[in-house]
Amino acid sequence: MRLEQVTSDVPRIDRAVRRGQMTCSAQVDFLSFGGATKKSPISSRNHVHLSLLVESKSERERRMQKAIWSSLILMILFIFAERATVEAREGSKNAVARTAVATQRLNQSSWLESLRDFRRKIGSQTQASGDGTSFVVIIPYVTTESNSRTNLGLNNYSQISFVHGINPFASVFIYLFDQEGSLRRSGSVVVESNELVQINDIINQLPTIEDPVQGGNVGTGWLLIFSDEPLTAWASVISNSNDDPSIELAIADQISKPAAFVESTGTRLAIQSSAKTAKFQSSLVVVNVGPDDGNLYVDIYDQLGNLIDTKTALIKQNGMFVDNDIRSAVPDTFGQIVIEVTDPTPNDDKAPRLVANSIVKSTVNGTAAFFPAFALPQVDTKAIAGVWEGSLTGSLINAQVKMQLFQERDMIYGTLDILSGSFPTVARSFSISGEVSSNHYLLQVQDAFDSDSANTFFSYRLHIPPITGIRMEGDTLYFDEQNRKDIGSVSLSRTGSIYQ
Repeated sequence: MRLEQVTSDVPRIDRAVRRGQMTCSAQVDFLSFGGATKKSPISSRNHVHLSLLVESKSERERRMQKAIWSSLILMILFIFAERATVEAREGSKNAVARTAVATQRLNQSSWLESLRDFRRKIGSQTQASGDGTSFVVIIPYVTTESNSRTNLGLNNYSQISFVHGINPFASVFIYLFDQEGSLRRSGSVVVESNELVQINDIINQLPTIEDPVQGGNVGTGWLLIFSDEPLTAWASVISNSNDDPSIELAIADQISKPAAFVESTGTRLAIQSSAKTAKFQSSLVVVNVGPDDGNLYVDIYDQLGNLIDTKTALIKQNGMFVDNDIRSAVPDTFGQIVIEVTDPTPNDDKAPRLVANSIVKSTVNGTAAFFPAFALPQVDTKAIAGVWEGSLTGSLINAQVKMQLFQERDMIYGTLDILSGSFPTVARSFSISGEVSSNHYLLQVQDAFDSDSANTFFSYRLHIPPITGIRMEGDTLYFDEQNRKDIGSVSLSRTGSIYQ
């Protein structure tokens, strides 16, 4: 082998070293090999030169490899540190979001304590109410103004009571608040089972004057009604000029009911139609039945959906906003009204809450009718109704599923079908329901018992954070009375509409 041939092989040897296929000592032995070493045509001087050359390149490679490995180690450490930071940040964001959801749900029951305090106060000042009351309804508007009067109707539909037995009578307590939120008058009545009690001119017929300084002369207000048995209530606002009645149904307070399922009350309401034309005129009445004052915003739209006027006001706790000609600033228009309230003191545990209605009246003959408020979803709630398909995974669960979701405002409900794979129950089809809260989706299986021989008692819940992409992804929790539990995940994609 000639020297030129050996030196021409050095780059190839160098590449082999980099790939880890040859060590430095092997390089020297290879360079010494050509039969016996003593027969090699390479001189000692050249041998040493080549050895130094290979060793020199090998040393450089070792330094390079060391630098590369050091860089890789630092990069890996950085990635893991960054991943930990991101996970901590995401975990912190998730915790904050869950806290917001929990806080919103807890605040929904804040008026319950307010009502309890109110009943205790009234009970100590006036008559005791026996075993107390557990049912509440609201009449948002009663009046003696504008040449009108208001009658109140009470119906006791209770047939059997845990407290009072068969065909129980209802002890009903009625409280009148004025527009400023002050309690002005009160009264009580007994309503037998299946009985209708009608109290004509309710404002002037309530016997007890609660505020001796202000007296009992109230033009317009609202009624808070307590009962120890279930009942319905209604009011008839009657024009004295033509005896035309406008019927107003009471609103059940729905204390502690999940916000998504509450009707006719909340922080965002809509009057679906109102008018200011040559023949019709609309009023607006809003009552703050929450335990705190609120900043009120009334957005008035035309029929094409354009915002054409906004009214603002501070609405006190138990107070009212009344406008008998709500579209006076924008005549010759009609359309919806959106009513919103914000909390001026959001850091306390109290919040305003609204009920509302509108009367649309003929300007020709004075006939009129109520337009009750419609509870709106949260402003950022996405419409997600449809068919969703994907996977449920966990330690016990690894299944392909189809979920059919219906939606009403912030209510979501439908069906969950296990298409294939493993799921702890014998049953493979379930009813589900839930709600949207702060754009988080909370769902649970409604079926409480499996269809196995033991009718196993179980629960399966899903929590899905705000949907930012095209997939619905979140956490799941399964447990049952056989002490089986599974903490897993859900990942679904929307595959179509329900009706197609």
